[in-house]
Amino acid sequence: MPGFTCCVPGCYSNSHRDRELRFYTFPKDPAQRDLWLRNVSRAGVSGCFSAFQPTTGHRVCSAHFSGGRKTYNVAAS
Repeated sequence: MPGFTCCVPGCYSNSHRDRELRFYTFPKDPAQRDLWLRNVSRAGVSGCFSAFQPTTGHRVCSAHFSGGRKTYNVAAS
């Protein structure tokens, strides 16, 4: 069974080892997708990740969401 690895820089969570986590795909809505990309923040990362564009295989683990669940409601700060 294939597993998932979190694509957030510095996060090494994977679905085989971290079974209590959930792994979410990036939203299809362009505005929400852009928000997620800004929050993943690969700024300053060099090489192949500097122009990161997620595919259907990229996941963000639930450790990066308040309460452990993805949300599309983000309060402006």
